[in-house]
Amino acid sequence: MPESPHSTLDEAIAAIRRGDRAKARDLLTRLLRTDSSNAEYWVWMSGVAETQSEKIRCLESALKLDPNSKAARRGLIVLGARSLDRSDIPPPLKIRRRQIASVATGAAMGGAHINWVMTGASLLGVIAIVSAVSLYLIFRPPAVIPPAPTLPPVRTPTLPPTPTIPPATETPIPASTRIFRTPIPGEFAGTPLVFFVPMSPTPTPFLGVTPHPSYEDYAAGVEALRRGDYEQAIAHMDQVIGFDPSLPDAHYLRAEALRLSGRYANSIQEYDKAILTKQDFAPAYLGRGRAIQQTSQDELPADFDRSIQYDPSLIDAYLAKADYYASKRLWKTMEESIQAAIDSGVRSPILYIRLSQAQINGEKFVLALENAIEGSAEDPSLLDGYYSLGRAYVALENYEGALWPLQTYIVYAPSDHQGWAYLGDAQLGVGELDAAAISLDQALQINDRFAPAYLARGYLRMARGEHSEALNDFNKAIQYGTDSYRLQFGFGKTYYLMGNFTGAVRPLNTAISMTTNQRKMADAYALLALIFESNPDNVNDAILRWQWILQLPGAAPETRSLAEQHLLELTGSIPTLTTATQSASPAPPSRTPTPG
Repeated sequence: MPESPHSTLDEAIAAIRRGDRAKARDLLTRLLRTDSSNAEYWVWMSGVAETQSEKIRCLESALKLDPNSKAARRGLIVLGARSLDRSDIPPPLKIRRRQIASVATGAAMGGAHINWVMTGASLLGVIAIVSAVSLYLIFRPPAVIPPAPTLPPVRTPTLPPTPTIPPATETPIPASTRIFRTPIPGEFAGTPLVFFVPMSPTPTPFLGVTPHPSYEDYAAGVEALRRGDYEQAIAHMDQVIGFDPSLPDAHYLRAEALRLSGRYANSIQEYDKAILTKQDFAPAYLGRGRAIQQTSQDELPADFDRSIQYDPSLIDAYLAKADYYASKRLWKTMEESIQAAIDSGVRSPILYIRLSQAQINGEKFVLALENAIEGSAEDPSLLDGYYSLGRAYVALENYEGALWPLQTYIVYAPSDHQGWAYLGDAQLGVGELDAAAISLDQALQINDRFAPAYLARGYLRMARGEHSEALNDFNKAIQYGTDSYRLQFGFGKTYYLMGNFTGAVRPLNTAISMTTNQRKMADAYALLALIFESNPDNVNDAILRWQWILQLPGAAPETRSLAEQHLLELTGSIPTLTTATQSASPAPPSRTPTPG
């Protein structure tokens, strides 16, 4: 059954996100051959065109078909092909600077600061885009960050209401950064991302192609392969092979057409012929490995390593291996494989972004952020870079920093439930509760089994005082995902806020056992201490936990201050570090006191 134009366009946009411009060109060419009167196809084709003149021709075609196309007109202005009409630009407005948290990028970056402006575009084009973005930034509702919810007073008449325990950033974010960007507004969704970044993308090479001017069919076959006309590509390569069967690239290109059309067994035979004519022909090993992988996905094809052996700079081979490891959730192996490639001198923005993805899933969040910055800074037209940046910022609890990349990401990937979920988590972290609710609900409408969205929405509902609904979301999170400190702490804090102290103790103790992070441990100990203070029989257990908090150098300053206040009220003194260290080591007790 042939694909619908809509699904083909989605596939083309996904290819652009991956940085596979050759694939995107193929798909968009097929769409234009089917319907050359669709202005949207021409706009997207302009984003993957190899030369400026081709970009202009595509945009002119789009504007001719749709004179009201703002995306086409804006692109032509950026490229200097159209003058700026006064109606295209509002009166100049001052852009409100959004504070973006900074990140360290390592010695290799030299502490340099790069202000990401629209370099390379004409001055008028810059004014058009910046003015449009400024309208969005100025008139959007300001982010109001309400105070963190205050814990209710303990059930002891002698104690005052408990001060707030606000969240703290798990890892300090140093003060230098290579990137500073504002989110792309949703109204620009139809304009390829490449028009908003200060670079001209390098044309994607077609692997394995060697010009043969004496064979007209060769060039025709390559062009047919580019536009996705696989039968024509096979027919042309048959002609070339008939004249000269010793050309490995002709066999390889014929095999590619067979593989891309789904005839994997036939393509493997053709790749074999290419390798027989040239044993060190790396693209043929890569293609054969991809075909083998389609027939058996259980093992990593050895051909990927063979292709790297014969061409250590073949980035597509490293990506093929990374995709396999990701499909098996072998994050450590994926990280080691990509890091080895980078250490050997292979440099590519997409490799850094994939390395970041492996490290995020391996919970190496600081390294993940550094590599996401490296990859995204080198090629800001790669949409996956924005996703990796946002995820790393969220994992490090730098929610303000996560907003702009995730907002840009969902503009171009509105059907990705993960992007919506992590954006909702970031919005929750900065106190934009209404926006967070919309984002998290959108994530769950797309995929109602995505555990991180339920987990974040549970915290949102807890912040709103919707405690029963929060517990329902936490139960959904554990049903569809894996257990975690954050999940168990959410259960414990929700039960605490509901006044169900008995129900809160077990998940809080479980949360403590699931982390080595001292700030997180201290937060859970503080809630347990408050619970035990509610029963005079358990005051000693409360004192012990306040003392444990003082033994944790990584505890948040607010939590340490809270512990000192309660110890002063309960014991009349604040123990010194030496005195506190003489207490039992911080660990859940062997018995569980009965809360009052």
